Order: sequence, then C-alpha cells, then structure tokens
Amino acid sequence: MTVYKRQEVPALLKEVGRGQVSPVYLLFGERFLCQEIANDLVCRLLPDEASRQTSLRVIDGDQEEVGATVNLLKTYSLFGTRQVIRVMDSQILYSKVVAGALWDKARKGWEGKEPKKAMRFLGQMLALAELVPADWEKEELAACSPGHWQELFGFAKPDDLAWVQEACVASEGAIAVTAPKVEGAELLMAALETGIPPGNTLILLAEAADKRKKLFRYLEKNCVVVDFSVDSGGSSVARKDQDALLKEIVQQSLARLGKRLEPRALPVLLERVGFQPVAVAMEAEKMAMFVGEAEIITMDDLNAMVGRTREEALYELNEAFGNHDLAASLTISQRLQENGVHPLIVVAGLRNFLRKLLLVRAIIEHPSFAYSEGISYAAFQKGLLPQLQEALGQKEKALAGHPFAVYKSFQQAERFTLAALKQARIDLLAAEYRLKGSGLPEYLILDDFLFSVLRASERARQAAVGR
Repeated sequence: MTVYKRQEVPALLKEVGRGQVSPVYLLFGERFLCQEIANDLVCRLLPDEASRQTSLRVIDGDQEEVGATVNLLKTYSLFGTRQVIRVMDSQILYSKVVAGALWDKARKGWEGKEPKKAMRFLGQMLALAELVPADWEKEELAACSPGHWQELFGFAKPDDLAWVQEACVASEGAIAVTAPKVEGAELLMAALETGIPPGNTLILLAEAADKRKKLFRYLEKNCVVVDFSVDSGGSSVARKDQDALLKEIVQQSLARLGKRLEPRALPVLLERVGFQPVAVAMEAEKMAMFVGEAEIITMDDLNAMVGRTREEALYELNEAFGNHDLAASLTISQRLQENGVHPLIVVAGLRNFLRKLLLVRAIIEHPSFAYSEGISYAAFQKGLLPQLQEALGQKEKALAGHPFAVYKSFQQAERFTLAALKQARIDLLAAEYRLKGSGLPEYLILDDFLFSVLRASERARQAAVGR
C-alpha cells in the first residue's frame, strides 16, 4: 500500500468510507493526532455506535501480550460483524533506534509540566536497554559515561540531565520500567501471511517506530501506515512545522464549534501553551465555551481564559534570565506587560532573583567551600550541600528549600561572574529610575536592561573561560 502524511489523511478516510479497508493501520508519531485519526477510523469502520460496545477492543500497549492480540485478530466475530482491535501506545516497533525519540518526548513532557508523561517515556527508554528498577538504582543516568550511555540507548549522551533528577523527585522516584514489546512482530506477520478474517481490523498507535524493522517494511508494503511525526527540536524549521500543526488543531477545534479566533490572538495562544497539541485543543474549546453566542474569540477572551498567572510568568522570566536565554526573557517580559503586569513588579522580581544569585555566586567563589563548577546533583546533594548548611546555617535563604531547587540556583549562578551580577543590580536600579521618571516606553526600558545585561554577562563569562 503506502505511507500517508497527515495532510493526506482525508483521502485515506474517504477510501475507508468507500469500503477500501486494510487489515492493519499503523499510526505513529504525535500521540494526539494518532488518537484523533484512530477515532475517525473506528467511526467509519463501526458506524453504528451501539456495535462499538461489542465490536471494538481497546488494548493498553504497556500491558499488551502481543500473542493474545494476534489471536484476537485471527478469531472470527461471534456476531458475524466487523471487529476492530485498537492498541494504544503500541511498542511492537520499538528498538534502540527510537530511544532518542523517547528521550526527547520525555524531556518535552517534563518541560510541558507533565511529569507522569515524562516518566512513562523514560520507563520505555530504559526498557529498551533491558534495565529494571534495581538496575536504575545502581546506575543513575547522570553517572553513565558517554560510551556506556551510547551502548545502552544507541544515541549520544545529552548534556542536560538535571531535569531527570527533578522529574524523579516530583514523581517520588517512580519510573515505570515496562518490558519491551518487540518479540511479537513475527507472530503478527505470520498471521497476516496466513490470512485473517476479512472483517477484522487492527489499529496500532505508536509514538515512535523503527522504520528499519522487518514488520514496518511489511506493513508499509501490504497495509496502511500513517506518519504523524513532528520534529520536536528547536530549529526554525521544526518550530515552523510545530506551529503549523498547532494552528491546524486550533482552527479545526474552533470550526467544529462554529467559532473563529482573532488573528493577532493566535500566536499568543501558541506561545502560552507551547507545543502541546492536547493542551492547545482543550484551550481552544474552553475559549469557545466561554464566549457563548459570539462567533469571534478576541484577545480579551484569550487573556481571560488562557492568561498565565502573574506568579507563574514572573517565575518563568527569572528562569529564562538565569539560564541566559535572551529570546525567552524578552518574550516573557512582553507577555507580562500585555497581561497588565506593572513593570515595577517585574523589576521587583528581578531584584530579588539577582540578590539570590549574587549570594550563591559569592558562595561559589569563597575558597572555604571548594565548589566545583559542573558538579553533579548527587555529589551536590550528598556532599557539598550538607557542608554549606553546616557552615552557613540551615535557614540561610540561598540554601533553603528542596535540594534540587538549590542545586539549580547554583547552576544558574555559574553562568554569571560576580562582577556581572553586581553590575546587573546597578543597571536594574537605573532601569527602575527610568521607569519612574524618564517618560520612555516601558517595554523599551525593560528590553534594554535584559539585552544589555545578558549580552554583557555572556561576554564576561566567555572572557573568564578564555583566561
């Protein structure tokens, strides 16, 4: 048969409506899209809603026994009607080749404030390396050498592993390591070769698939494969693809409800939600319900329903500033002002954050503590942090809170020199005076502060490394 892209799905659904049905449909890539199209397929294959109660079998891929699924596929329906088997989160096409994709999805899940989702992908990645929870305890990801990481997972060890420790803390250390579902491919191909009842259809939903596997090539040639993959990277091409998908989801979600979004509100919605197809669909539907009979959803409606809280946005600005992310700092600052947050509140938040960074940087540079830049979280938590708390007191604000949060503030302080932080406080005071009396546009004053401080700090840090 063929491999369909998401733009070709309407043609595929028309074929199904005309009775051109494949024994197997493999939908892989972005989970939200896979689920949406699987729903459409089921509705066309089983148009009678009542028949779905008896003719649709839904199987959880994490718990699946592939042999049992194949037996279902080979069994004739008792009622002589069509029978559809839908496997959610199928792992039958997983291998080490997809471990990198699982890692990216886990990281995106954590960045999107979905720790359970992040843990699920981490568990699947560990399963591909045939690791069990006991192995995980002995072998923390951060402690793996680059060579051993490559051997275990088949891709280069990432630089940023700190979020894994934070995710484990948030999930109380629970990583669900499931058994890999890779042994059933031969069973499925043998069943298809032998022949299955003509009224039976298997729908496989997978977030990743190894295209080199024999089963994938077989399905590509003899059945229907739909590729919903979306580049999850941060390049301009990837962002363009992500935005195009999200815009399509928003427009389709609102069109079903007879609504349209004010053009200038669309990029704001996408920036606030991020690349989370499920979330953007839910937010679109929430706004549609909010406006009642109105056909157009305005920027005011968006701010009322999807606006970040002031505390969340201020925290995000501090995070972006501490991570030396100029583009994100400028964007978040602009959104804060659009949401009516007074610039002096932004200044107050940055002042407190700079004070904390300055104190942490002073601790880093103090010869008595022998702080080593790039120290791992485990070494910091078990070794250095107790020494610092004993020397400075447990109530010291820079050392209070969860150990990982303290560790993260030390990581951020590493990016600034002591001189740069002192100068930043002076520049922030100057910005505050300008906001109170210069008459200049407020956004220009804040943007100038962020731009000048982060650029100057980066140059100073690079000069220090060069020496």
